[in-house]
Amino acid sequence: MKLSCLQEKLNEGLNIVGRIVSPRGTLPVLNNILFKTDFGRLKLSATDLEIGINTWIGAKVDKEGVITIPSRLITEYISTNNDETIDMELKDTTLTLQSTRYKANIKGIEASEFPSIPEIKKDNIFEITSSVLKNAVVQVVFACAIDETRPVLTGVILKIKDNKLKLAATDSYRLAEKTINLEKKSDAEVNVIIPQRTMNELARILKENEEKVEVKIGDNQISFSFGDTQLISRLIEGNFPDYEQIIPQKSSLKITVNKDELTNIMKMASFFARESANNIKLMTSGKNQLKVAAVSPQVGDNISTIQAEIDGSEIEISFNAKFILDALGVIKEEKVTLHFNDKTSPGIIKPIKNNNYQYIIMPLRVE
Repeated sequence: MKLSCLQEKLNEGLNIVGRIVSPRGTLPVLNNILFKTDFGRLKLSATDLEIGINTWIGAKVDKEGVITIPSRLITEYISTNNDETIDMELKDTTLTLQSTRYKANIKGIEASEFPSIPEIKKDNIFEITSSVLKNAVVQVVFACAIDETRPVLTGVILKIKDNKLKLAATDSYRLAEKTINLEKKSDAEVNVIIPQRTMNELARILKENEEKVEVKIGDNQISFSFGDTQLISRLIEGNFPDYEQIIPQKSSLKITVNKDELTNIMKMASFFARESANNIKLMTSGKNQLKVAAVSPQVGDNISTIQAEIDGSEIEISFNAKFILDALGVIKEEKVTLHFNDKTSPGIIKPIKNNNYQYIIMPLRVE
């Protein structure tokens, strides 16, 4: 193998694939990135056997070849090398990297030991804009469960029906759901669960642009292809809970409030709630005030008041402060609405102008 490429492009490609590499991989080759010439380009690949990523960068290829190179070493070396062009030449299993001021020899592992990353044959396929998918993933993925006792809750459900795409995640204490109208008509009916780590990686590498993402779903696998990059992942087996039945269809109280102001007083209350399981209390006062309070026997107490539009009966209700802050952190609109029925029923947080996102949160039972 012999080729030349731009340092900037190689660095970008390594950053795309490198996060998949696990330093605790069961096989030494899983700590490596695959370098392969491919029709006049350099293909970089990484996998942890659950997720695989391929990306292609432009290169001047003089001789074809393939090798796997330790991920951490090559990524750190290239990111630090600020010469414009990198020349690479492979002899046996040693890759020589030469640039204007720097030279390195890195020992690799034969590519024959690298696990193949499967291609998904055409099955259910749809397209979606990169920025739309990225924002949707960010708005739901944080609600996945960390505890693996119920594996289906450690992923995001992706459903398509009647040309609508829904993404949802829940840890049984809160639920985030995003609905998207697909631009291009799709007759596909899909119901799959995608691992949280896959969705986090997808959100990381997707760009905030109008580029189209092609999504393919096959037997127990899903792929996302966009630009010069492809991500493939295994799916989680099992049935996601029928979460729609727990979403309140109406509420007796609606509170409209500035998102940044609510975020600020929630943070202030959370400082005092650390010693009490993040327990904070929301209280309405008249028709135009929302109060947030927290009490800690160890450190003291706090109460803050902001202006709000209140439509309905008064309420005092307790929540986990972190769960509310998580939702407020992914809503981009200036104002949000809070919907409640009573202190034991789920509450809902929504952007004021956008009905395609909702966040349902269970209240805390406080004696």
